[in-house]
Amino acid sequence: MSEEYLQRTDRPAMSEWIEQMAAHFEATEGMPLIAGRILAFLLICDPPERTATELSHALAASTGSISTNVRLLMRLGVVSKTTRQGREAALYQVEEDRWPALVRQRMERVTGLEELTASGLRMFSGQGERARRLRAVNEFYKWLSSEMPELWRRWEREGKKNLRF
Repeated sequence: MSEEYLQRTDRPAMSEWIEQMAAHFEATEGMPLIAGRILAFLLICDPPERTATELSHALAASTGSISTNVRLLMRLGVVSKTTRQGREAALYQVEEDRWPALVRQRMERVTGLEELTASGLRMFSGQGERARRLRAVNEFYKWLSSEMPELWRRWEREGKKNLRF
């Protein structure tokens, strides 16, 4: 690994940003911190492909931990693995074009709560305070569910075309 590479990845601001991203993924996705670090690092590293050994050095993590968490990120679909003829080590990289699909799946699970709250409303219909609380939650999820199709249509129309690769 070149000296220049190590200097670029050891910058305090970069390390702090990686930690902030990792903490965000832990809090919002329940992702282990090291998985969040890997994901954050792969989002910004240059070149964009890294071996497990390079990830281990850059993030000061064991290769076992890197391996376990890379597999998790691959199952989520946000990291892919490639191999090259003549090269023993696999290369990992972020699949940034999979991000909208990942978020869409998560949003569908969130908005799926509308069906559960509607079922609860049928069960507790006419039961005063219990039904009122459940109705308030159901109305929010009903609204959110109705907004999601247009949000995704807007992404297809506007968001994708603004990406510059």
